[in-house]
Amino acid sequence: MMTWTSDPYLDKIAYFDSQIDAPWAADEFGPEEWKKLDRLRAELGPLQGKILLEPGCGTGRLTQVLSDWIGPSGRVTALDISPKMTDRAGLRLAGRTNVTLLKTALEDLKLEPASFDIVLHHQVFPHYHDKARALDVTAQAVKPGGLVIVFHFIDMARINDTHRKAGTAVERDLMPPQDEMRRLFAAAGLTVKFVTDDELGFFLSAYRPERECS
Repeated sequence: MMTWTSDPYLDKIAYFDSQIDAPWAADEFGPEEWKKLDRLRAELGPLQGKILLEPGCGTGRLTQVLSDWIGPSGRVTALDISPKMTDRAGLRLAGRTNVTLLKTALEDLKLEPASFDIVLHHQVFPHYHDKARALDVTAQAVKPGGLVIVFHFIDMARINDTHRKAGTAVERDLMPPQDEMRRLFAAAGLTVKFVTDDELGFFLSAYRPERECS
């Protein structure tokens, strides 16, 4: 179930283990966050029965919401590098039969190709050590026509400013500029539909084309 080949994550694992009771990780979503989640929900479309991959699930705050959205016929596979975060998520999600939790880095994950309708990177993309590899795994995992979302509650400038000022293992975890994001997605074979960076946060929506370009 666990694959720890990612030494670059050791300091980040310790950092996120220490954050399990921080408000951003532990608190239930408030009205302002739900306003932003409404935008995500609209982009995801009908979700009953969908199969979702959620890297960087933390303590399972969004996983719980996704579990409700997809219903009993769907499935969320959620993962995180932090054992303590994942353990806390297990407590939050206890009794939910449509959720699978994994303790691993996305880059190390072995998945059945084209097995997910949606891959949702929520507040995690800057933390990938190898962003190109993370997107390659994403592109392999999502079905043709399936959605790939990068979704944050704050805009890119605030994401990067917050991480730079952290003075911790995440101070170099920055969101790439939009043109670099588009290049990374294209290199992975994913087509960007739109990028929005505003008061409701950073939101990129992409998809895997039904047919690969020749």
